[in-house]
Amino acid sequence: MKKRKIINGTVILLLSVCAIVTIFPILWILITSLKTDVQMFAIPPDLLPRPATLKHYQEVIVEGNFLRYLCNSIVVALVSCGISMAVGIPAAYGFAKFSSRSIKPVFGAVTAVRMVPQVAMVIPFFMIMRNLKLSDTVAGLILTYIPFELTLIIWMLKNFFAQIPKEVEEAAELDGLGVWGTLIKVAVPLSKSSIGVAGLMAFLFSWNEFMFALSLTSTARAQTLTIGIAGYVTSFQTFWGAMSATGILFMIPAFILTIIFQKDLVKGLTAGAVKG
Repeated sequence: MKKRKIINGTVILLLSVCAIVTIFPILWILITSLKTDVQMFAIPPDLLPRPATLKHYQEVIVEGNFLRYLCNSIVVALVSCGISMAVGIPAAYGFAKFSSRSIKPVFGAVTAVRMVPQVAMVIPFFMIMRNLKLSDTVAGLILTYIPFELTLIIWMLKNFFAQIPKEVEEAAELDGLGVWGTLIKVAVPLSKSSIGVAGLMAFLFSWNEFMFALSLTSTARAQTLTIGIAGYVTSFQTFWGAMSATGILFMIPAFILTIIFQKDLVKGLTAGAVKG
């Protein structure tokens, strides 16, 4: 009994430390965004802003290009995620249900893309987008993100679709459903949580992506919020207040989506972990 209490206490302690380490940077950014410029550089530093100010949020939203960056980020994330899901779900179902000598190498090639470092892809994508006249455009970013999101979705959903009992699909075929009908009316509803997780992961990939956005865009007309945040660091000065305020605003959509899909996220990540 004592041994179990010690183990439980140790686990709780470790989880608490992990939670503090994870949350502390976010709290520090929030506090910094509410401080005046004088308070930020006070020695000793003030733990809490006294008084708190929304000056930096006003500067970011009213005077900067925040709304432009936000619109670009939303469009890029939603469109690339939507196209990737529309193509990735049928592809994952096909890889899961149809086995042949020609399909396995294709799936291997798809998953191999996940293993290639993104930094190795920057120059090829830059050359491709420049030749297509899509440099510094939202469309160029969308086309760049789709292959990475597509491989992620296929890789995640293939195993979930493979766990659907064959008897269920055979019953659907007896009811007159073809391959597409079985996918839409049987496989997708049964894998709803897993599909939600895959979609959320794909959305967050493009929402948080920095390297390609930095390399493929040069003006505010196509730049996303990640580039907007980096823009507050210059050769002569770092605008800590504006950068912190933008960072907090940048986190809000992802935080809201994670809260909304929290149950699906847990179900999707644990699906198939225990076989009964």
